[in-house]
Amino acid sequence: MKQKESQKGQGGLAALLERASLATNAVVEKLLILIGSAICLILFAQVLMRYAGSSLGWSEEVSRHLLVAITFLGSTAAYRRSGFIGLRGVGQWFGPRMERLILLLLQLLTLACFALISWFGVVYTGKAWGHTSTSLQIPMAFPFAVIPAAALILMLHVGSDMARTVQRETP
Repeated sequence: MKQKESQKGQGGLAALLERASLATNAVVEKLLILIGSAICLILFAQVLMRYAGSSLGWSEEVSRHLLVAITFLGSTAAYRRSGFIGLRGVGQWFGPRMERLILLLLQLLTLACFALISWFGVVYTGKAWGHTSTSLQIPMAFPFAVIPAAALILMLHVGSDMARTVQRETP
C-alpha cells in the first residue's frame, strides 16, 4: 500500500515537473523568436542608418546582449528538445537497470553543473550591478541575468528528465 502511494506521489511530482518544463519551454521558444526578430530589425535599421549617413550608437550593444540572451535561452530549448549530442549505448551493455542507474548518475551530474552555473551566474550578476553598459547606461546586471535564469530553466528540464527516468519501469 505504501509503495503504491509512494509511486503515485512520484508520478504526481513527475507530471508537475513535466508540465512546468513544457510550459516554460513554450514561453522560452516564443521569446527566442521575439529576440531573433529584434536582432534582425535592429541590425537592418543600423545598416539603413549607416547608408543614410547616420548611425545608431546603441544598436551594436543591444544586438550583442540579445545574442548572448538567445544563446543561453536557446540552450534551454535545445536541451528540452534533446538537440544535443547524446551518449547512448554505454549503459545498454550492462542491462536495463544499470542503464537507468547510469542515466540517473549523468542527470545528477548535469543538474549539479547547472546548479553551479546558476550560483556563479547569480554572483556574477550581483557583481555587475555597479557597472553600466557603454551606450545604454544600464546596469550590466540586466544582460548578465540571463545566465542564472537559463541555468534555472535547464535545472527544471533536468529535474523533469530525472523524474521520468525514476518513474520508468525496468524489466
